[in-house]
Amino acid sequence: MTPDWKNRSILIADDDLSAHILLGGILKPTGITIYPAYDGSEAFASCIEYPDIQLIIMDIRMPGMNGIEATRLIRKYRAGLPIIAYSALNQPEYKHLMKKMNCEEFLLKPVHPDVILATLSKYLDPQPTVPSSLDIFLS
Repeated sequence: MTPDWKNRSILIADDDLSAHILLGGILKPTGITIYPAYDGSEAFASCIEYPDIQLIIMDIRMPGMNGIEATRLIRKYRAGLPIIAYSALNQPEYKHLMKKMNCEEFLLKPVHPDVILATLSKYLDPQPTVPSSLDIFLS
């Protein structure tokens, strides 16, 4: 089942056009709005310019400002914005560094479409509210 994310927005930060095409193709049926960025500077500027962005898929190695530095800057201005590290670099030091910077996930390229959708669903789908014992008592 394809998620309905017509009222959701994400940023894809990756210097590789093919990554944008691949992710865009996977996400298009969901109706989500995608803001593209091709380096860390664009990613940071987009996070400031578009407050409706609800999640970032962030490549680590990009020209100019890389994903590590962009994540560091974004955390200063939008600390609670979920950032998913997305990289072909399967090196423990990168995974550790992105985890230390509070990235919610680390996805290794190439990623299966079902994994992308399941991962994004954790952050974009509304979570059911569970009534507390106080709510039950008061009703």
